[in-house]
Parts: sequence; structure tokens; C-alpha cells
Amino acid sequence: MSQKNTLFKYFSKSPAPRLSQGDARTPNGNGEITSSDSSQKRPTPSNKDVATPKSSKKPNGGTTNGRSTGKSVSAKKNGKSTKTPNEEKKSKPRKRILEEPQEEEPMDDSVEDPLDDLEDHDDSYVPDGSGSEDEESEGSGEDEDREPSADEENEESPDNKSSKRKRIKEPNRSSKKVKVSTPSAKAKSTPGKMSLNVSSSTPETGKSSFEEDGQNWTHLKNEFLKPGKIKDASGRSPSDPDYDCRTLYVPKDFILEQTPGMRQWWDLKAKHYDCILFFKVGKFYELYHWDAVTAVKELNLTFMRGAFAHCGFPEIAYGRFSAQLVDKGYKVARVEQTETPDMMDKRVKKMYKPTKFDKVVKREICQLTTKGTRVFTVADGEAREAQSAYLLAIMEKEIDNTKSTYGVCFVDTSIGVFHIGQFDDDRHSSRLRTLIATYPPVQVLHERNQLSKRTNQILSNAVASALKEALTPESEFWTATDTLIKISERKYFEEGIPETLKSFVGEEDVLGLTASADSELGVRCLGAIIWFLTRGFLDFQLLTLAKFEVYTPIFISRLPEEQKEKITLKNMVLDAITLKNLNIVDNGQGGSIGTLLHRIDNCSTPFGKRLLRHWMCSPSTSIQTIRARQAALKILRENTGLLSDLGTVLAKVPDLERLFNRIYAQSSKGLQDSHPDNRAIMFEEKIYSKRKILEFIAVLDGFASLQRAALLMQECKPCDDSELLVQCSHFPNHMTPGLFPDLEEHLNFFKKAFDRDEAEKEGRIIPSAGVDPEYDQAMEEMKEIEKETKKYLAQQCAQFSCKVVYVGKDKTRFQLEIPDSKVSKVSDDYELVGQRKGFKKFSTAETKSFLERQMAAEDLKLNVLASLRKRIFTRFIEKYEDWYAAIECMSTLDVLMSLATYSLSIEGDVCIPVFKEVDKVDQPFVNLVNGKFPCVTSEEDFIPNDTKLGDDGSASLLLLTGPNMGGKSTLMRQLGLLVIMAQMGCMIPAESLELTPVDRIFTRIGAQDDIMSGESTFFVELCETASILNNASAHSLVLVDELGRGTSTYDGTAIAAAVLQELSRMKCRTIFSTHYHTLVGSIKDNSGIALGHMSCMVETEEEDENGQEETVTFLYKLAEGACPKSYGFNAARLAGIPSHIIRSGSAKAKLLEEQALNRKVFRSIFSGTSPTAAIASL
Repeated sequence: MSQKNTLFKYFSKSPAPRLSQGDARTPNGNGEITSSDSSQKRPTPSNKDVATPKSSKKPNGGTTNGRSTGKSVSAKKNGKSTKTPNEEKKSKPRKRILEEPQEEEPMDDSVEDPLDDLEDHDDSYVPDGSGSEDEESEGSGEDEDREPSADEENEESPDNKSSKRKRIKEPNRSSKKVKVSTPSAKAKSTPGKMSLNVSSSTPETGKSSFEEDGQNWTHLKNEFLKPGKIKDASGRSPSDPDYDCRTLYVPKDFILEQTPGMRQWWDLKAKHYDCILFFKVGKFYELYHWDAVTAVKELNLTFMRGAFAHCGFPEIAYGRFSAQLVDKGYKVARVEQTETPDMMDKRVKKMYKPTKFDKVVKREICQLTTKGTRVFTVADGEAREAQSAYLLAIMEKEIDNTKSTYGVCFVDTSIGVFHIGQFDDDRHSSRLRTLIATYPPVQVLHERNQLSKRTNQILSNAVASALKEALTPESEFWTATDTLIKISERKYFEEGIPETLKSFVGEEDVLGLTASADSELGVRCLGAIIWFLTRGFLDFQLLTLAKFEVYTPIFISRLPEEQKEKITLKNMVLDAITLKNLNIVDNGQGGSIGTLLHRIDNCSTPFGKRLLRHWMCSPSTSIQTIRARQAALKILRENTGLLSDLGTVLAKVPDLERLFNRIYAQSSKGLQDSHPDNRAIMFEEKIYSKRKILEFIAVLDGFASLQRAALLMQECKPCDDSELLVQCSHFPNHMTPGLFPDLEEHLNFFKKAFDRDEAEKEGRIIPSAGVDPEYDQAMEEMKEIEKETKKYLAQQCAQFSCKVVYVGKDKTRFQLEIPDSKVSKVSDDYELVGQRKGFKKFSTAETKSFLERQMAAEDLKLNVLASLRKRIFTRFIEKYEDWYAAIECMSTLDVLMSLATYSLSIEGDVCIPVFKEVDKVDQPFVNLVNGKFPCVTSEEDFIPNDTKLGDDGSASLLLLTGPNMGGKSTLMRQLGLLVIMAQMGCMIPAESLELTPVDRIFTRIGAQDDIMSGESTFFVELCETASILNNASAHSLVLVDELGRGTSTYDGTAIAAAVLQELSRMKCRTIFSTHYHTLVGSIKDNSGIALGHMSCMVETEEEDENGQEETVTFLYKLAEGACPKSYGFNAARLAGIPSHIIRSGSAKAKLLEEQALNRKVFRSIFSGTSPTAAIASL
């Protein structure tokens, strides 16, 4: 039988030193783990049970403790005889490979399995440390120290069919992928991915879900992991309300039975039960037990041999595999070796009585990544999405059964800006819904069992894909006082607590340790975020950026009567309902195709895309701001050459905002000395170092591109006519109001600071003279030593009248080699240290001094170079304000360019909206002429329409009727989107648009029931309507589509009529569509309501002897007056309803119409109206 290697052999040892030629090993191939019972037998590939002794040493060969004893074992592969491991070692470099044989010989009873060391047998442990030193330091694979090529990730990828590092499936088990479950009882986190629950059995078989596919892993046999027996670290079962799903109880006696390496794994798993551990073993990340089962399913990896589940992949592939798991909702903990074998040996030698558990290299968690804590390090790779992904902490304090006060804190960890706020909300939680629609979270932290049912439903429905994490009150979800104390004690801020944070502190507290009453919940949410970031080793990196902003909901309740004449908000309010109904940033299917954002977004930079989204969700209400943007767009639109050149320059710019944070994290300001990553032994450090250098160079090139874009703008004389363009591109001086910093001096410094080509090639920075004083000192000392040694050597040559040279290396350098014929001239100052034929070697006080000084200078140089990259990055970070000012200016320019590019893509009419001051008109109005739907592409035909509300004494409310599918909803959406675009400063597809600013857009369009919240269609309609009536002002735009359709005709008509009258009284600009034609008659005497309909052409065709059929042609044109019918049967025919059903329904409709007409005539007659007059009035 061919004997196979196992990666897990490494666990009871330290990382492997480079093996000598004679140390080839032939590990056993069955890969099973024995139990602690030495009599237990294991299955072999030949389906025989073979007893395996714990420790066996055969003089004629075999494997003992994973080491070769000389016997060659052969196997056949693909019909050909393979070489023995020793023969292969001579012919090619050693690879860390597990080959899968086609035929295997029965295992020799006397051959020890290399996995026996996992059983931790007492008889193989020598407590006094007298055991084999090699045994204590062997690795799990033959190539633990082999250096891979730069593209090894592709070659060694476990999911590559031609992988060098093959995995072996268990021969006696099914080859199916194992269904993933985590051995835990019911979970309290996100179902599916973050959930830690597993059903105890399957209904069909009663087996564990792990056993469904024929697997019977060893971890399934552990009593403490069986369903119903899971406990957290404190011994609480999942049924306990205080159960901590992040920890796991592991019995002490079980821990003591483990090998040193496995003990490390279980210790970490017990504290991070909710995470998948990427456990570093040599150059590979290994996954064990149920983590391996998950990885096999989700990452398409393959199990390695053995009774315990395990798999793995090369270090260089970490970014790809961790990203896949995190995208699917898992937490990934990166466990690194933080000690070399030499460091371990030194540590052990200093210990009084080291145990076997001390004789293993240290490992620590260096990074814990979730959906909400991604920072995209060089190991992680680049962010795939430009838009922000927020980590949100939320706390609720119920005011009564219908209203609550919320505290929030949210942050995009890849950028590092913390938003903190506290606000009261209405019974519909409108402010909370708007927050999560505007700043969509990917992970939500909340205090355990403290959120109301209403809030839980909102989070489950509005952000269904976000991970939810319950934190324990006080210990994890800190109190406000604890939060402020910890911020102060941990010294996150060199220059004191930022002013924004100080605004949350009570004025009476001079120590700054008590939050004010109106911000206590917000500060507590900040504490929860800090606790969570601390767990992931990110708190120092993000908080020291000191970027905090106060979050204030952008809308308020209806203004008091005395303030109705003014707009007090700086930005238009678009709540969650409006963002959804108008498809502004999300199309309702989790994407952006077909949305306004998708149509307008032509930004070149990721940070420009983020700003565009912000402008779109919060359009300006300031006419001055809007006009400044319009003026800038007009100039850019008229200078297409400039627009093209700028686009070319900015298209090459990377995501500087995120890359800046990555560089910050590698500087002395962003990474604590105590951070475990500073101790991590990365086998691909050279590759990572090169990536860091390349990223830094990319950032410098990116800022150079921003500088070039600014200079291009400065050369454009027409741009000087726009104050906004001047601010975005001109340098600050007394002549212009420029805000763009001149980066030339900064860029030149870093351009000359080091040789870029050398840095890119070698992955390290060698500073130029004058850049780093310590490096200059070391180099100057070395030059001085070189000068002195040459001078001294010349003196020696003159003294001995012959050629004298320096010999030696390392610690024997600067020895004087003198011919034997001249040795007689040597004085007592010369010390003989060596000789060779014809020559003697001497040292003197001077040469010893040279050596001592040279070694000190070299040590200084090495130490300087080791920390130089960090110091260069720190030097870069010191210009933080200038770099960020440049990003902000160019993001604004990028958005303006995007809007200008959109305007150039419009076919047909395009206009600059004209805004009128509110105090200079009789009432708020909007007058749109030939407007088109903005989200259609240029190839599509679209009928333009006029919309006039409140202008020149016209009615502010339009009651809109028309046939089904006639375009009513589209007309309303069109007006809403064009108004949003206008207040962004964008040109629009229309002949003209005049209006006064809109402070808020309300929509009630296309309601549906909310099953998860237990809310019917009609209730959803009424909630949206209530929000309109409670919060709309005269400056609002209201779009109501078919109110009342979720209940009976009479109730719906009555409610619609009452709401219609109230909106007319409020005089807000409104389009109110309906199919309740009786409403038309109820508003005849109301001059504040105008009638309109979507016109159509109706043709009557002879069908057969049973009747006629109406054919409706939609004209999609708004016309004055009411439409007599909705022509619903035409929609039924288009939908494919059988014709006989349509005829039957049409006949019934005619009968009902006649009955209704008769009732109306009779009521008119009995009221005293003559029959002729009654009929004429209908």
C-alpha cells in the first residue's frame, strides 16, 4: 500500500524545517484516526480491519511518527508503476501533494499510522523534553518551506482539476458533497448562513443530517456536540434566553486528550463558535470538523483522508475563499502562526517545566471578517461594489405601544465614517425605514430581546438579506457611560476627542463621561459598534481616523401654520416608500437595472458613484445650490472635448477613499503594536509586501490623476464662469474660491522618495537620500567605515611591503591575510585567528572595531528597512486633510460630469429646469411641458406629456382617470423623477420645466400586502396615506395611485373621496389617480381640483351572435376631463382571460351599470327633480 502524507501531522509539531535529501518520508495512506482505545481497528481501502499499534519501529522500514525508516513502498497509478518517495525526491522538487492511488496494497499491521500522534498517547510523550527534537518540529507536509511562484494560487487551487495539491476522498464513504449543518441547537442569528442550529435528525432516517450522505465524522460522536447537549461557554443551553451562540462549551477532559495543535483549534473554536476558522498550518489554511464540511459544500473543496473532516487551501488563496464565505453570510476568522519554530524553541527553553502543549508554535486570530466588517486588506482583495455596505447598530426605547425612540450608529468599515444619531419615530417607523433605505445595512447589531416586534419585522422585511446579531446588554452592548469611558481609556485620539463626539456629552459633565439625555441611545449604539469592531481587531484602525458625523433624520412633521410659507429643509425628503415606489436606487429585485440611478450613473470613480447616490437620495431644496450645479453642467455640456479628456483621466483612478484607509491601516497610526498581525508569520509575505507597495504606488498615481484633472479644468477658461467648477478644480488663494489642494509638492516628495521600479520588483522600499534620517545615518556610517577600512588596509600594505587583503565573512570579516614570508613583521597587536597554506590571518583592535561598527550599522539598516514602509505610509497619512479634500472635490466634479453625460445622451428635447422663489409666487407650482420618462433608453419611443399643477391660478390637484394600462402610474412616476432630477441640478428630457422647490415627495403607488408583518393591502395603503396627511406641506408633491382598492367599493370610494378633499384643502401639488368614477361627480364644485385622463381610442368590433367586443388603443396622452370607463375588459383580453369569461363579465357589468343608473334616477326623482332633468344630469 502506498503511504500518504497528512497535513494534520503538523498539529503535534511545529512548522517544518527544510528537509535534507535523506529525510524523505512515506506517510501512510489510509488517513484514519484511531480512538483512545488502542484495540480499535480501522477500515482500510481493501475493506479489511487492521489493528494498528500506537508506536511501532521497524528496522526494515515503515513509518514511525511520520518519519521514513527506509522501506520503499510502491503503488500503481494509471496502470504504471510509480517511483518511491525517495526516488521522486531525487528527480523533482518536493511538493505538498496527496496523491490518490487507483490501486492500493493492504496495510502492514506493523506500520504505524502517521495520524496516531493525534491521539496524544501518553507513552509517546517525554515530559522532561528528552524526546527527539526532530519529532517536535516536523511539519505536516514535505514542502512546508517551499517558496511558491507568484501565480501559485492558480496552480495550487483546491478546486482546480489539475491541482498540484490533490485531496483524497474517503474510499469507504460516499463521494457526495456533505450537506452542511453546524452541530448546535436552535440558533438566534440569521437563518441559513449565520444560523448555528442543526436538526437533531431527519424525518426519513432519524440520522444526523451529517450522516445523510454516508458520512460519519468523528466530531459527530462527541457527546457535547450532539443536538440537545450543546452549551455555550457558560454552560447555558440554547433554550436559555442568555445563551451565547458565539461560544461553545468544550469539556476539559476532552481538551486534555487533544494534541497540542488540536488543543489550539478547540480553544479558539470554543471562543468563536460562530466563525469558520481558517487555521494556518505551514503555508496552508486548514479547516476541521464542521468547518470543513461547510467549506466542502460552499467552496467546492474536497475532503482529505481521515475519520475527521478536514480540507484546506494555500495561503495565497485566502482572499478568494474567504470572500465567497462572507458573501454567503458566514463569519471567517483568520488564524495565523505568530511564532517561528526557533522562537518556540527559545520560549520552551526558558520555561521551568514545559508540557507538550507548550511545544507547538503559537497561533492567534488576526482578523475576523463578516459582511459588515470588511476592510479589504491586501490578503482580501479588492471590493467588487462601489456602493457602501454599512454595519448598523440600533437600539429602541418604546414611548408607547405605537411609537419609539431609536438610537443608531452605522459605519462603512472600508471607509471609516461613523454616523451617530437618535430620533423619535412615528407609529409606522418612517424615519427608521428611510434610514435603512438610504444607508442600506448588510449587518445589524441590536441589544438582545430589546427590540419591539414591530421593529424586528421592519428589519426582517426591509433588509432581509442583512445579518442580525444580538448582543448581550451592558457587556457587549455597552452603556453610554461605559462607551465614553472606554473611548477615553483606550486613547483612540491623539489630539483629543473629536468635536462631533463631544456634542453627545452632557454639558454639565466636565469629564465628558456622561451622555446627554437626547443622545444616550446613539452613544450606546456607538459602544456596540466598538465592541464588535474590537472583536474583529478593527477598532483602533477605524476609530483613530476620527471621522464622526451626526445623523439627523432629514424630514420632520408637518410645519406649523406660521412656517408654511418657507422651506426650512436643506434637502428634499425621499422616504423609504418613495425610494421604493419610484425605483430610484433599487428596482425591487435587489438590483439597479431600470432605476434612475442606473440610467444617470456615468461616474468614472467609485467615490463619485457613492456621492451621486447621496445626491439622488437627498436632492437639494436650495435654489442657489441648484443653479450653481446647473451652470456647471451647462459649461461641461458645451465643452465635450474637456468632458472626454476628464473622463479618460478619471477612469484610471482607483477607489482612493478605500485605498487610503488600507494604507492608513498599515501605518503606525492605524495599527497598534500589539495587534496580532504584527506577529503573524506570513509565508507569502513577499507577495503581500509587493501588493502593498503596488497599492501605494496606485494611490500616488491616482492622486496624480486628480491633480491632472484639476489642471485640465484650470486651463478651461469657460469653466471660470462657474463658481462650483472653480471650487472643484482651483487651488485655494486670495484670487479664487478654489478648494482643491495643490498636491504637486506632496507627490514630488513621494516620487523622489524611493525607486519605484525597485520597489515594484522587490516588494520593499529603499529610500532615497534625505528621506529617512535613520537610514541615512546607517548608510553614512557604512560609508565612513568603508573609507576607514580602505585607509587602514593601505597602511597595512605599506607596513608589510606586500599585498594584504581582508578575508572572512559575517562575524569573521576584516581579518588581515598576510603572506607567511612577511609574518615576521607582525607585532604583539596582531592576534592570530586562522591560517591557510602560505598565509596567516590576523585581527587587530582596529579590525575588531570595524567589524563591530559594521555589524551595528547593518543591523540599524535592516531595522530601518523593516519598518520603513510603515514610516513612509505614516508620512503619507500626515497629509490626510489634503488627500481627502482632493477626493471630495473630484467626487463632486465626477458627479457633475455624469449628469452632463446623461444630458448629452437624451434624444429630443432637453432643458434646464427653471426654479422660482417661493415668496415671489402666489402658491407652489409645477409646469412641465413635453416631459419624457427619464429612465428609458434613447432607442425607446415614449409619448411626451404636459403636467401643470398650481400655475397661473390652475388647480393644485389633478384627479386622473383613464383605462387600465393607459399610463396613469407612469405619468405620476415621470413627474416625481423629473422633479428629483431637477433638484439634483440635472438637465431633464422635456421642452421646459418651471417649478418652485419641493420639500418632500410622497407616493402611494402599487400597494401590496405585507404577509410577514401581518398587514393587508388595504392597511398598507392606509399607512402610506396617513404618512401623507400627517406630514405633507404646501411645498410637497403627492402622488396617489388608486387609493381604496384594497377594500369594498363603497368603503374605498368613501375613503378616497375624503382624502381627495383633504389634499385639496392642503393645496399641495397632487396627482390623484382613480378608477372610482363616482369621485368625478363629487368634486364638481371644487375649483382646487382639475380633471384629466389618459386618452385612448375605442373601436367596437362585431364578434359573433353573442355580442360585440371593444378594442381599446392606448394613446398615452394626458387630456382634460374625465374618462367615462376604465375598460377593464380590454386589459382582461390582453392578459389572456378566456373570451367566454370576458363576455360573461361584460354582460354582468352592463347589468350592474344599469341598476346603478336606475337607483340614481330614482333618488333624483324622489328628491324633487323631474325625470328628464334627473337623466340629463347623469
